[in-house]
Amino acid sequence: MPRVLVSRFGAIARLGLHAFLEEEGFEVIEPECGSNRLLSRLSAERPDVVVIDLDSSGAQELARRIAVSYPTIRVIACSAEYPTMRVYPPFHNGESYESDLSSALLAEAVRG
Repeated sequence: MPRVLVSRFGAIARLGLHAFLEEEGFEVIEPECGSNRLLSRLSAERPDVVVIDLDSSGAQELARRIAVSYPTIRVIACSAEYPTMRVYPPFHNGESYESDLSSALLAEAVRG
């Protein structure tokens, strides 16, 4: 079961994302975590996946930073405004791909 650390999202998106991840059987380490706290928790929590808000300021830079600094962690940046997500697979040195966002595709991306 992948352990998922979730960054800060808007209230409605956060509740939906948290409920969805738990329903899919993923362990949600923390339902909400801002970017500064997120970086400090990565070493302690050792998540398999980090989900961040693609719509937040500096999200793509943060995602790439995590992917490069923690190469075993899959990073998924989801947009609450647009049906899209950016996935940073493990061991790809910060490279990413963009995909449509749906519950099935998100579950697949988290599972790897």
